[in-house]
Amino acid sequence: MTLRTAVQQSKILTFVVLGAFVWLLLTLFEVASTVDLMTGTTSFVGQNALGGIAGVLVLTIVLGALVVLYSEITESDPAPQSWPPSEE
Repeated sequence: MTLRTAVQQSKILTFVVLGAFVWLLLTLFEVASTVDLMTGTTSFVGQNALGGIAGVLVLTIVLGALVVLYSEITESDPAPQSWPPSEE
């Protein structure tokens, strides 16, 4: 079963993945807006710049993975070419 077939057969999966993407995007904006770059790494208790930057980086990687997953689902020709090539 390909990813495209799974999404076509399970509409709930599509909405769950879309909802997760939107939730992660909103969380990314919230974390980015609360980062105080002036604190630097002087205090490791509570929110600091290093923790906020790491959070933004992790959320960006997860969102990138969801975008790659979506691009794989919408690929029109997932099959490799036949081997050996036919001589025409």
